[in-house]
Formats: sequence, structure tokens, C-alpha cells
Amino acid sequence: MSSAPGGEEEIRRLLAAYQQYQAQADGIMQQLSLTQMTAEGLERALVAVEALDTVQVGHEILVPIGSGSFVYGTLASKEKVVLNVGAGVSIEKTAAEAKDILKVRKAEVLEGSKKLNEVLAKIDQEMQKIQSIMQQFEESAGQHQHGTGSERVV
Repeated sequence: MSSAPGGEEEIRRLLAAYQQYQAQADGIMQQLSLTQMTAEGLERALVAVEALDTVQVGHEILVPIGSGSFVYGTLASKEKVVLNVGAGVSIEKTAAEAKDILKVRKAEVLEGSKKLNEVLAKIDQEMQKIQSIMQQFEESAGQHQHGTGSERVV
């Protein structure tokens, strides 16, 4: 592999670290995807609550039932909104309170997404450092090789 003392062990250590960083990056990317979907859902809810200002009570509306499907309904009240607060619990709030809550939730999700992107960038930097070191090992091994020169470190 490498003519440097401990070179093979160092390469194994770097490869293990690289694989660990890759797994972390994959997990963060999944979290980012979920936060993006959550932010989009919060934005849709916010737009819907804001649209209550333009609709009359008794007006026919489309009510989402999931998977892009809707049923027709009649708006009974535009003063109250039912919000999910987690663990299968929902609470009734005024439209103004619902707007505020949804805006805060969306800001929190976007802040979380920003932090995840920062962590992902740091992981990417570490992975690039490892790639650079591995390339140096490979170049060093190529200079010290005898024979055909067709062997590679990685």
C-alpha cells in the first residue's frame, strides 16, 4: 500500500472517518428534506388562514383531506382555526392567533434548517480535508512505488 510507516493504518482511519461523515451528511440531508416539507406545509396553512379574510361565512370551499385530495365544504366560521399542537392534540385559536403561531413555527423550522445547513457545510469541509490527505497519500505512494506504477492507495 504505502511505504510510509503507519500509512496503511492512517488510510484505514481516514476511510472510516470519511464513511462516518458521509453517513452523518446523509442523515442531515434527510432532515433537511423533512424540514423543507414542514416549512412548505406551514406556508400553505398560513396562506389558507390569511385567505379567510377574503371569504364570507357560508361560502363553499375546498377542504383538503390529504394526498392532494379535497372535499367541498361550507365555511361555518372564519373566526376560529383548529391547530395541531402535537401528540394528536389540537386546539382552537382565533385566526389572528393562528397566523402568529404558524409564523413562529415556520421561523423555527427555517432556523433549524439553517443550522442543519451549517453543520452539513462543516461536514463537507472535513470530507474535503480527508480527500485531500488521501490524495497526498496516493501521490506519495506513487512516487515511492517500484514496478509498473499501476497500484493505487485507495
